[in-house]
Amino acid sequence: MSFNYSPILAKAGELIQKFGQEYTFTRIAHGTFVPATGKTAETSSQFAKYGILSKYSNAEIGNATIEQGDRKLTAEAHGYELGDIVSLNSKNYRVISISESQPSATILYSTLQVRK
Repeated sequence: MSFNYSPILAKAGELIQKFGQEYTFTRIAHGTFVPATGKTAETSSQFAKYGILSKYSNAEIGNATIEQGDRKLTAEAHGYELGDIVSLNSKNYRVISISESQPSATILYSTLQVRK
């Protein structure tokens, strides 16, 4: 017997939208090498997702993975990728770590560590 996580997923998204704000993410895809130009073709796509931005505590900062200035973004479920860029308060941050709350096949929300 499996558990239906759909109501929890809906409630998580509702709370993130209620207490967070919408952020714009940019994903850059690297294409093939173009010999004529000597460069790799790149394409970018944008998507908007809701999230709740917070700072890491002093106890968390300074360990091997969290640096001063890193931010924690609790975001609605989505297929985020390392290297995605998110605009926070007119500054661009890069996603460097993704932790998903996923009790089964359903991702309820994601916690993103972002860095300038």
